[in-house]
Amino acid sequence: MKKDIIAFPDFEKLDLRVGEVKEASLVEGSKSLIKMLVNLGDDYGTVEILAGLAKLYQPEDLIGNKYVFLANLEPKKIMGRDSNGMILVADDPEKFTLFPLDKNLKNGTVIR
Repeated sequence: MKKDIIAFPDFEKLDLRVGEVKEASLVEGSKSLIKMLVNLGDDYGTVEILAGLAKLYQPEDLIGNKYVFLANLEPKKIMGRDSNGMILVADDPEKFTLFPLDKNLKNGTVIR
């Protein structure tokens, strides 16, 4: 579904960063959530992010890979834990897909 047009200043509020998944594990009591410890570089450090990836990915598939994250998303309480960001995925109607980045990119690199 097409979304409303936004002004450029609204886009500038999004802080998209390269993040490296340092640790990942299934969230106990959930069939879909994976808890990730993500290094978002010097500005954010390592943060915990929860994502509903477990139906298509195993935690060990994520560790050591770099992805695009929304770093400045307001924390959200999920199953009693704070999720401090969001991983971006290609969201096809059939399924979603992660798109790993070049491992040579520095953690915290700004995506524009």
